[in-house]
Amino acid sequence: MEARAVKSVADAKAIVEERGLTHVKVGLFDNDGIMRGKYMSKAKFFASLEKGFSFCDVVLGWDVSDQLYDNTRYTGWHTGYPDAPVRILPHTCRDVLDEEGMLLFIAEFTGTAEAVCPRGVLRRVLAKAEAMGFEVQAALEYEFFLFRETPHSAREKGFRNLQTVTPDWFGYSMIRNSVYSELYHDILAMGQTMDFPIEGIHSETGPGVIEAAIAVDQAEAAADKAALFKTYMKVLAQRRDLLATFMAKWSMDYPGQSGHIHVSLRHKNGQSAFFDASQTHGMSTIQRQFLAGQQRLMPEFLCMIAPTINSYTRMVPGFWAPTHATWGMRRR
Repeated sequence: MEARAVKSVADAKAIVEERGLTHVKVGLFDNDGIMRGKYMSKAKFFASLEKGFSFCDVVLGWDVSDQLYDNTRYTGWHTGYPDAPVRILPHTCRDVLDEEGMLLFIAEFTGTAEAVCPRGVLRRVLAKAEAMGFEVQAALEYEFFLFRETPHSAREKGFRNLQTVTPDWFGYSMIRNSVYSELYHDILAMGQTMDFPIEGIHSETGPGVIEAAIAVDQAEAAADKAALFKTYMKVLAQRRDLLATFMAKWSMDYPGQSGHIHVSLRHKNGQSAFFDASQTHGMSTIQRQFLAGQQRLMPEFLCMIAPTINSYTRMVPGFWAPTHATWGMRRR
C-alpha cells in the first residue's frame, strides 16, 4: 500500500503491518507552525488511532525557543502544563525523507485545546466558508536562506557573518540551479515523496536564497503541506551539512524572506467565485469583498502574518516587503 492511499484507521494499521514497522512518527503543529512530535511504538499507535492519546499542551503556549509567551492564558505555570487529548489523522500518512519505510502521521488537539490549536482554528474558518457555499483553495511559496553552517557553528558565530551557500545576489540563476542541481533535485524529490509537490523552484535575490512554490490544494491540505515543507527542508539541509532558515530578516544587509499565501474561492459546483466576465478586470463582487476584508483587517491579521519581532524588521521600504495594505491587478 502506498502511504498516501491511507484513508482510514484500518488502512493505517494495514500499512504498518505490511511494512513490518515497530514504530511510526506522529507529529503536530504548535502555535508557530513548528512541527513537534515523537516516534511511537506500533502498539501505542494502534491504540491511539482508536482512542487518541495525550500530548503536553505546553506547545500551545511557548515560542520557537521553548520559552513561555508572556501573555499566554491557555497554558502556563498557572495551569501546570497538563496533557491535552490529541487525535491522529490517518489520511495524513506520508513516507518520510531519508527514513526508508518509515511513516509519518499528523495529529491535532481536541477538546478545549482545539480552540487554540492552529489546525483547529483553520478548520473552523473553513467550516464557515463551507456553510457560505465556498470551497477554499490555497498555495504557499517560501523563500529561505541556505548556509554552509551547522546549528553549532551558527551559534558560535553569534549568528553573524554566516557563510551562505552562494555569494552575492543572483535571482533566477540557471548557473546556480545547474551547479547545485543535485540539491535542487533532492528538494524536488522530497516534495514528491512527502506529498507537497513543488510547482517551481529557483534562486532568489540574495546570497544563498532559494524560493519554492508548493502546488495548489484544498486549504487544509495546503496548510499541512506548507508546514511540512518548512520542517523537512530544514531536515534535508542539515543532513547535507547545510543550514536553512525561513526567518523574516536574518541580516539587515540583505533582503528579507517572505511566505506568500495564495487563496481563492470556488463555488461548490467548481466554478470560481472570484471571476465574473461582466465585471471590470473580471473581478466578481465576492472577490472585491474578499479584498476589502483583507485590507480592512490587515492590522489584526499581522499577529499571524508577522508574529515575531524579527518579522517587523523586514517591513522597511524598498526591500520587497508589504508596508501598505494595497491591492493591484496582476495575473499570477
